[in-house]
Amino acid sequence: MSKGDLFSDSGERTPPNPAPNEERALQIERSSLWAAYGDAIGWISELTDEVGLKRRTGGAALNRPIDWNRRVGGRSGVRASLPAGCYSDDSQLRLATSRAIRPDGFDVEAFAKVELPVWLSYGLGGGKSTSAAAEQLSRPKSVWWSNKFRGWTQSGGNGAAMRIQPHVWASCSSDPAAFLPAVVRNSVCTHSHPNGILGAVLHALCVAHAMNFGRPPSRADLPAIVDAAACLPETIASDPELSFWRVAFEQEAGAFHSAWERTVGDLRKAIGMVDASKMHGEDGYAAVVNALDLRDPKRRGSGMLTALAAVALTWCEPCPVEAMRIAANALGTDTDTIATMAGAILGAAADTEPPVDVLDGDLFRSEARRLARIAAGEVPPSYAYPDLLRWKPPRTRADALAQTKDGDLMVLGLGPGQRLGGDAMVGGGGFRWQWVKLKFGQTLLIKSRNILPEAPADSPPQERRKPDIPGASPNRRSGTADDLRDVRDHPTHALESTRTRYEPAGTHDVREVVSFLEQHIHDDRMVGRTLRRVVQKGTNADIAAFTAALVRMLDRAGPAEQKGTLQRTGPGATPTK
Repeated sequence: MSKGDLFSDSGERTPPNPAPNEERALQIERSSLWAAYGDAIGWISELTDEVGLKRRTGGAALNRPIDWNRRVGGRSGVRASLPAGCYSDDSQLRLATSRAIRPDGFDVEAFAKVELPVWLSYGLGGGKSTSAAAEQLSRPKSVWWSNKFRGWTQSGGNGAAMRIQPHVWASCSSDPAAFLPAVVRNSVCTHSHPNGILGAVLHALCVAHAMNFGRPPSRADLPAIVDAAACLPETIASDPELSFWRVAFEQEAGAFHSAWERTVGDLRKAIGMVDASKMHGEDGYAAVVNALDLRDPKRRGSGMLTALAAVALTWCEPCPVEAMRIAANALGTDTDTIATMAGAILGAAADTEPPVDVLDGDLFRSEARRLARIAAGEVPPSYAYPDLLRWKPPRTRADALAQTKDGDLMVLGLGPGQRLGGDAMVGGGGFRWQWVKLKFGQTLLIKSRNILPEAPADSPPQERRKPDIPGASPNRRSGTADDLRDVRDHPTHALESTRTRYEPAGTHDVREVVSFLEQHIHDDRMVGRTLRRVVQKGTNADIAAFTAALVRMLDRAGPAEQKGTLQRTGPGATPTK
């Protein structure tokens, strides 16, 4: 995919010159704040009717975030008083995504194995697929690229699309190839159906357009954006790690390419149902809702339809504060997710911040600035996750909040925090919900036990450094074939996965294994023995990195018959030419 694929024939063919760093940082900051603002106002009206909304607002009109009450934690939960600007799972998982983005790329293992399992303890809302995926990822042998929770190939909701904006904000290039692989990695942790992935990809491309041109994509821009999204199978085919996911998906659901073509076709039909020439203001958005049937429970949470509704809302109402109000008052739709996604698009082109601050506004600003620095090629401090070789997710949703020997609070995986709001609220089953402010600035309403467990001695996050490879791109992920090649080229730098260096006692490390295999790539028996060694001794990340390198070497080597080498398949094997 090239930059030009994103833009219509009637308009600009290439993005304008990149904005100066400060202007870009303001774009990201406002996009982040308007997204959180849309979530905060839209969450008040989520999944309720007129009577329920009046009860939540006290009869006042819903035109900005307010203090309100809501039951959290399901039937055994508590009725909590939520402060004005309190945000839901949409923004919580967007912050989790942001934390997992480092100068060297998206740490998908930390997101999948730390952020998602811990989020279960403090999530305010969250769809069935996201929750089921996070539960499955809590298990030791689960991996992000084959997260086979029940119904995983049918997870087509908008739970991925709502959180992927940070990948666009942190991208050092406007070329979709720079950020779409990370978007898909993030998505398939929880949503593997093409409908869910397409929602995330379409939204990412719309946010990127707004960032590049300082305006939301128009109706005339959308066909080229969809054409760019249609090319995603090519991106996946060229990415070794995503190819692992595709193989796992196709084993259960059939060819991904065919499913993707069908889903893109559905998107084109949905766009055809939206008449751009008649859309204006609140009535225009109501027409969009009706055309897409967004109040139907079977369609309301669709990833693809939600992303389309969000961009269509920007056509109906370009003023962010009015657009957020309109989305929040479209009862029966997925109010908070449409509002937060439209807010991210409109915010990238906005001249001002929202009229009122959201909860943890300073955290949203600081994370936006950090991502802007990454996009500019800088190396700002990043969040330090636990060592994943020793990390154990909370056993249940009530086990994430712990207490140190000194009596301080600790949220496992996220670090120390302080109590807010006095005593915890007691719910069914003897569980409690406590407001906690984490050291880095995020406010959580977290489920806990009556007596907090003692925090493990290694619970404070530890910085996990990746190799400082000369010439490495600051936005390149670790564990790929390119990383293995660079480590071989610079033998003084040991390969580290996103968890820890692979160095089992008495064996080769991955660098040495790859170097050895290059000399024996045409010997099937040696390839098999080497693969067995890595599978038996390595971590999941090591296996993924080694397999990516193996695929690269086999592609480069070509068939042994073409090279006139010998293939030995056992004793007495005959040469083949």
